[in-house]
Amino acid sequence: MTSMAETGGKRFTHKQIINAWCMYDWANSAFATTILAAVLPVYYSQVAGATLSSEAVATAYWSLGLSLSLLIAAIISPILGTVSDVVRGKKQFLTAFALMGIVSTGLMVLVDTGDWLLASILFVIARLGFTGSTVFYDALLPHVADEDERDAVSARGYALGYLGGGLLLAINAAMIMVLPGTLGPRLSFLSVAIWWALFSIPILRRVPEPPSATVARLPGSSAIGESFRRLAQTFREIQRYKELFKFLIAFLIYNDAIGTIIGVASIYGAELGFDSTLLILALLLVQFVGIPFSLIFGRLPSKAESRRPFYLAFIVYNLVALPLVGILGARALPSENLGIILGLIAAVEVVGVLFALLLGRPVFSRLVATFDTRRSIILSLIVYAVISVWGYFLNSVIEFWLLAWMVAIVQGGSQALSRSLYASLSPAAKSGEFFGLFGVMEKFSAILGPLLFAGAVGIFSNSRPAILSLIVFFIVGIIMLRNVDVDEGIRVAREEDARAGLVPERLPQA
Repeated sequence: MTSMAETGGKRFTHKQIINAWCMYDWANSAFATTILAAVLPVYYSQVAGATLSSEAVATAYWSLGLSLSLLIAAIISPILGTVSDVVRGKKQFLTAFALMGIVSTGLMVLVDTGDWLLASILFVIARLGFTGSTVFYDALLPHVADEDERDAVSARGYALGYLGGGLLLAINAAMIMVLPGTLGPRLSFLSVAIWWALFSIPILRRVPEPPSATVARLPGSSAIGESFRRLAQTFREIQRYKELFKFLIAFLIYNDAIGTIIGVASIYGAELGFDSTLLILALLLVQFVGIPFSLIFGRLPSKAESRRPFYLAFIVYNLVALPLVGILGARALPSENLGIILGLIAAVEVVGVLFALLLGRPVFSRLVATFDTRRSIILSLIVYAVISVWGYFLNSVIEFWLLAWMVAIVQGGSQALSRSLYASLSPAAKSGEFFGLFGVMEKFSAILGPLLFAGAVGIFSNSRPAILSLIVFFIVGIIMLRNVDVDEGIRVAREEDARAGLVPERLPQA
């Protein structure tokens, strides 16, 4: 008989709870695609910042706004995360931050030509809401998914995020092309707020608030005071959580580079003179291509997955083929013919499928047998290192599209597996606290990247040196990740849960 979990007086199966949790990726990814990646950066540069002295200045202001919002989030995330453990308030904090992001995003409909200051203020508040809600969303993962399914569940969330964000971005791209003047982009900002609000309902209705640990609060202490006490205790015991903190430092370094690529891709393309519509369509391509590749990376560490050799062969093939074809195609084909570009990509991928079918099992079986979550992340970072070098030499729309495809291969997988690995290293009894710290590293990594980008614009008057420098972050991240003892980290997390009297819920299987 299937047991149930109760939320708000209603009872839901494990599958319904998992699906509801994953749907929040679908909900908030509309912000990631339209606001962060595709529409607002270009709109800020060309419309809101039209009265500024140059597009380079607009790029610098955008990057500084990005850094400010993330700095604020980084400061408050561990405090509020720990408070959510003390008072069982993860869903309440998620709701508050999501509402902050939704309202400020909706108000972006008011931004028009020259309104760069209003756009900056609303963006900072909206980004704070987006990043803050994500901390508490991620903190629910150890409670929603069992340890042996976290990679797959985390990847499914990212896949749904790509699909949802991509669908709305497609609608918004159509509005921008059809509607006159600034009406299309402004209505696209409003659509993000509506989408985000509507699809946040499942997680709020169906996912239960996790139990708190049975750790006594000091007499007379407030929730805020208790959170500071627990944070201080965690840092005093930093040696106990050595493997987790080693992973956090590695994550800070390599996610710095990933965050830079995500945050400045479209505005970098605009700086290189590429058409804004083609930039949006290329980033839309990333959204949909990211769906299957997120699922592939989610299954790559699973010993029970029989298609692992095929998946690994296909990823390695793309790592080599895409840069070669992009560089040669830029010299031999019309660079802005969309039909030719899509046909070229399709041909490359058909050959890749044949390559993986023929050589996957005989050539890659022994190698893939050694893959776990950590090594799968390392593979994604190797792909990113190639991307950073190729991005430096980028000169044509064909290359931008194939580079975007290459980013799509690893973007979702690297983030999904980082989240699930961290969930395994973190005590479920302190998921809010530790995912608050995870949020700090995530935010600081995203602060340093845009600041580097803005500094490069100021020094070199273009962004190419900053793009090339990202390879250093990926190499150092790989080296540090290799030194993390994952088994030891998991053992410590389980021991901490037992000491706190909390056995992570094994929610019912549907």
